[in-house]
Amino acid sequence: MIKLKDILTEGKMSIGKGKYANIYDMKKEMGEGKFDPKNPTIAVTGLGVYNLKQLEKRIQKDLGKAVNDLGYESGINNLMYHLYKDKSPLSSKIKGLSEVYQQMNSPAFKKAVTLYKRKR
Repeated sequence: MIKLKDILTEGKMSIGKGKYANIYDMKKEMGEGKFDPKNPTIAVTGLGVYNLKQLEKRIQKDLGKAVNDLGYESGINNLMYHLYKDKSPLSSKIKGLSEVYQQMNSPAFKKAVTLYKRKR
């Protein structure tokens, strides 16, 4: 269920404040010169560490597998589990990706990226 509070705060999530995923070791990567602002490293709670592009591809692959199982009773139950179960791995990845996009739109992230680009 979408709440009014969620709509009003969309795009304003602080870095490191996500429930499902956060940008991982941004300061460390910036110090080493390995940070990619368009493809940051993301820690998905309970599932592992991915690059942004890897996480997007993983979600596409997982959704594709679930959709390909349609046509069978177990397939539709599997799809319903992945999409509607609150704590399913796929649901956590999708919610985490949304949180990371919000963190990337935050003024703190944009400022850090600008300063990083100036130093390089």
